[in-house]
Amino acid sequence: MIHFFRKIRHDLIANSKFYKYLKYAFGEIVLVVIGILIALQFNNWNEMRKNENQFKAVLQQIYTVIDQDVERLIVVHYELDKQILIIDSLSKHSEQINPKILPHLLFYTDLVTADIDSEISYHLGFLKFNPLNLEQSQLNKGLIAFSDKINEQALILIDHHTKYVTHFLEDINLPDPSLTFGYSVMNNYEFIDTDFFTGIQIEHSTKLIEDPLFQVDLKSSRSRKVMISRQIMDLLNMAKQSLDAIKTYYPEVGLLYSNVGLVGDATQNNNWDKNISLNLTNEIESIWEADVELNNGFVKFREGENWYFNWGGDTFPEGNSLAYYGSNIVVKEGKYHVILNLTEKTYRFIEIDN
Repeated sequence: MIHFFRKIRHDLIANSKFYKYLKYAFGEIVLVVIGILIALQFNNWNEMRKNENQFKAVLQQIYTVIDQDVERLIVVHYELDKQILIIDSLSKHSEQINPKILPHLLFYTDLVTADIDSEISYHLGFLKFNPLNLEQSQLNKGLIAFSDKINEQALILIDHHTKYVTHFLEDINLPDPSLTFGYSVMNNYEFIDTDFFTGIQIEHSTKLIEDPLFQVDLKSSRSRKVMISRQIMDLLNMAKQSLDAIKTYYPEVGLLYSNVGLVGDATQNNNWDKNISLNLTNEIESIWEADVELNNGFVKFREGENWYFNWGGDTFPEGNSLAYYGSNIVVKEGKYHVILNLTEKTYRFIEIDN
């Protein structure tokens, strides 16, 4: 091709057709410029496509992290509200409380709530957005605002770890029953050792409730927990808005969970160490399914062979409020088709006819 154009130029010059040669040369230059512009445009388009894919890949990581933040915030909000309920019972209805449970409730009010340890700041460092893209800029701005807010709330929660009641309990020499938020001493007496405290210790606990100084600190504790609970709820709404904003920009975004399974003494493994694997049937909705045989007992859902991400529930054979670090699910013997939806936070155990 180069030889062909070179021959044309040579013939034009040789035949003294200089004007025609200039027209030809100009046309050749235009073609070269057009070719360069097309190549540059294609390169820019390819670069923009690559940047968009990278932006969405990081966005999917952030989407999963915020979903995990929502789960943690729900847990913290539940724990605070449970403590507020117990404080109200101690302040207003102490005479209706089982005396053997009373010391447990006193310790429960000072339990430290779960920390909020979000990874969003880390992932935002990899989110390279185009400043000229208004949608990307607005989305990045909103995510930074949420990141700043949740990190601020994490520091407030650490400061909230001040204990208002414990020093009173130490003064009357009450032994610590080492309670956890996993079991509510208000509703699950079967998990509480009602003989843990002696009669004298129970009597001291009853008198402590009547102490005006104790009641002042109890009210201070309640006031603090109410304030934190409201801030957590505001942050929870902000997190959900961030998820919606990401979903609006990137409708195909999904949760990045892998190797999700069912574990528990009711599975055929008959232990809490090894999962029964579930199959990912819908990547966008993060829906996992499998046919399993169960015995009477307990199960939970979790990712991988550890407990960093696990979910439970209070109802069977289905639940519409799958809870992060929730209760063990009580199941009945049988063969079931299990459907777990980590986006909608639902689960179903559909019995399979033999």
